[in-house]
This record gives sequence, C-alpha cells and structure tokens, in this order.
Amino acid sequence: MKTVDVSDSFAKPLFILSFRQRDELAAMVSRAGWRPIAARRDEGLAGRVAASGTQVVVVDARGAPEDGLAAVRAIGDSARSAGQAVLLLVSRNDVAILDEALAAGATQFLVSPIPEAEFAHALRYAEHYAARVSGGAPVREARWVSPLGWRYDPGRRSLQVTTELAQLAGIAEEGSAWVAWRRQSREVRARLRNALRRLGEDESTAFAHDLPGVGRVVAHLQRDTRNGRLHGLVEPIGDPPDAGAAVRDVFARRSRSVVALARELPAALVDGDIDVVFQPQVELATGRIVGVEALARWTHPRLGEVGAETLLAAAARAGRSGEVSAYLQLRALTQAALWPAALDGLRVAVNVAAEDVAAAGFVEDLLERIDSSGLARERVTVEVTESGLIERLDIAAGMLAQVRAAGCRTAIDDFGTGYSSLAYLNALPIDYLKLDKSLTAGIAGNPRDRVVVRGVIDMAASLGLDVIAEGVETVEQRDLLAEAGCRLFQGYLCAPGVDSVTLEGLVRATADE
Repeated sequence: MKTVDVSDSFAKPLFILSFRQRDELAAMVSRAGWRPIAARRDEGLAGRVAASGTQVVVVDARGAPEDGLAAVRAIGDSARSAGQAVLLLVSRNDVAILDEALAAGATQFLVSPIPEAEFAHALRYAEHYAARVSGGAPVREARWVSPLGWRYDPGRRSLQVTTELAQLAGIAEEGSAWVAWRRQSREVRARLRNALRRLGEDESTAFAHDLPGVGRVVAHLQRDTRNGRLHGLVEPIGDPPDAGAAVRDVFARRSRSVVALARELPAALVDGDIDVVFQPQVELATGRIVGVEALARWTHPRLGEVGAETLLAAAARAGRSGEVSAYLQLRALTQAALWPAALDGLRVAVNVAAEDVAAAGFVEDLLERIDSSGLARERVTVEVTESGLIERLDIAAGMLAQVRAAGCRTAIDDFGTGYSSLAYLNALPIDYLKLDKSLTAGIAGNPRDRVVVRGVIDMAASLGLDVIAEGVETVEQRDLLAEAGCRLFQGYLCAPGVDSVTLEGLVRATADE
C-alpha cells in the first residue's frame, strides 16, 4: 500500500468551532482552499487548537453567544501568544458581545447573514493578520509533524495512507482498502458508514473514535468535488476513555445502576433537580421557530446531567413513570405560561409515557394540569411514542380523540421505529407525525432512505398530517426534507434543548434573519 503525505491534499489547516453549523462551515472552508478541522463541542478546545497547527480559528457563536464568548476566552491568551487570528461569527442580535469578545482575544468578526464569498475573503484577511503578527512563523505542534491521514480514490479503488497511520493500523503491507476496512472495529466502521452518508458532494463532516496507539481522535472527512476522492485527516484529541473509570464515575460505589438512580428519584423531584428544557421546532419555509418540544433533564449532584432516557428508565424501575410524566408536563406548561410576549405564539409539545395511555382518568388529569398552568389548550401538543401506541392501540385512539376534542393537538413521536405504522395511521386522531431521527440521518447519503422519507411525507400529506423531522443536524438534510415536502424540523441544526431565556434569544434571532 502506497503511503501519502496528506499535506498535498489540504495545504492549510483551519480550526472551526461551530455549535450548530459545523459541517456547513467546514464545507465552505474547504471550498475556500483550507483543510478544516471542525468541532461541534468545546471540550479540550485550547489543546485541540494548539495541536492543529492552524493560523486561523473560527468560532461560530451564532445562536450560542455565551458559549461562543466562553470559547474565545478559553483560547484568547494562547492565540495571542501564537500569533493566531480568531474570527468570530455572530448573529445580528448578538453584536453586544463584540466588545467582550475583542477583550477576550477575537481579532475579526462577521455578522450574519454571511455570504460564502464574504466568508472566504474574511479568512484571507484573518490569515494575513496572523502572518503579520507572528512574523511569518508557522504555528505547529509536534503531534502534527507526522500527520495521520488517508485518501481514497473510488475510480481506481485505491487507498493511500500516511506512513504513521499505516503503522498504527497495521495495514502498510496489505495494499487493500477492503482489508483496511475489515481491520477496523465494528464501532469505527459504523461511525464511518454514518459519516459517509452525511457527506454530500461538496460537504465535510467528522466523527470521534478511539485509535489504538493514539487515543481519542476525531476523523475529519472531505469529498473532492472535482474527482470524487475522499480525504480523511485524523486529529488526536486525548487519551481514550477508560470504560471502567467511566462507569465508576457515573455509578459510584453507592450508585452502580438504574436501580440506584431509582432510589434517588423521589428526593430529586422534591429538590427540583429534575426539570425541562425546550428544543425548538422550525418552519422550513421561513426559518422561524414556531414551537418547542419539552425534554426532561436531571441535574444530578454527583453525575452531572442525566438525560431523559436514563431518567425515564429510573422512573419505570421505581414504578413512578406516571408521577414523573405528570411532573415534567406541569413543569413545561407552567414555564411556558410565564414566557414573555416574544414567545406567545409558540406551541408546546409535552410527552406522554406509554403507561399514561391506559391510566384511568389520565385525560382529565392532563387537562387539569394544562388549565392550572394558565397555558391555553390550543397551544399544547400531546406526543405519544409509536411503541406506546402499538401496545395499546384501541385505548390510545380513545385517549387521543378526547385530547383533540378538548382543544389540544396530538402527535406520534419517533415514527418509523415501530412495525405497524402504515396500518393504523388512518384510524388515529392525530395532527402531527414526527419522523424519527434514524430516518432523517440517512436522507443525505442513501437514495433509498430518501425514497422512504418522501413516501412517508407524501402519505402524511394525503392524510392531512403535518410532518416534523427530528434529529436534523445538517443544512443538506434540511434542504432535502424541504424538497420532499416536510414542513417542520427540530435538531442540532437549530439548537439542542435550551432554557427559556436562551429560547427567547433564538426566537428573536430567527425572526430577524
């Protein structure tokens, strides 16, 4: 197998931190002639920037001004010392942070909307600035002297890798892309397969995994639109996590399983450690935020943030699913009722547990919670998972009919994960179909997935249902969904679950763009 110097493919590294539009920015950077090293999270940011050898760092604070400002503060001193340029991207409503960002170390800024040509020129200006203040000295760290990378030519079916990567992977003498593929772990193959599905003809993407002999790495992928070649650059970011240590950290000596979390659940409810955040739902045609889904979060005193899946598993183990479901619904409704005028028009979706569907008096209790919160019933959407419907179809249909008759709207959540979806849709009184993220994820890379998604959207339209696509992370996914006739989406492309204050900022920003 021939080894290759990846520097002939991507001459200039450029580090990007973007909380919501990583892949879109990476693609723009690539088209501008740079080698993007792109991150969506700020863990270990200073070390990653230092190791990248970049002269220009882009911090995308659009929709996340405080996170962006914190990132600039984290790298500001080291960037000054190294003579690096820090280009900050902000939304028009967040220009108030520019003074703080300048003091923290930002050297240039752009305000959205940001045309691609203007962005490319800004990178050139930033590079010129860095060259001037550094006296032309390269910004380089030892671990990048021998880069880890590969290049695959689909036309010739040839794989070339850097010498160091070939030695680490044990494939230097194999001469076969198939053998190299089979030598990877099942996890790496799955992550690479998903990344390739996300990779459009002119897009870039990335994924993290463990590499023996190196530790934790991020693989940055690009497709050369001129010849179809795939380029991969492997960025070391630290030691691989110790699975045993991780388990010990998450489940300490007195808390080793969901059973232990179940025991701690009652106190967490009393102490207010369990709360909700709100993930925006965006109208594809206008880009406006028109609704939210309330998501559960448990801020554990030792474990940090415990996600909804673990929380609900602990609730089920404790036999408190209905209690926790009611608690979360009331928290979401009460907070939404107190929102400022800027959020008055948003719909609020609350989740119903499968156990709730068959509970005696559930609809009456739910309506009482809505009314006691002060939020109008017309602004509430009740979501039931597809699995919950399948298990109790007849009862669920009656429950949904009562909810709709009372003035609320109804939705099937995680559509596409069950086995009888098409058979029962016409019989259920629902308003929205929420396309599961597993279907959304494949739409950009798999033509068959696109056909399935378009078929679901067409079917929903014929039944008079709106479709909300979950888990949308890239502009390409969003655009393909729009072409297929989808009306709404939610996902990291807009924002993760956020608190009410952050939500207000997002709503104002999208209304002005």
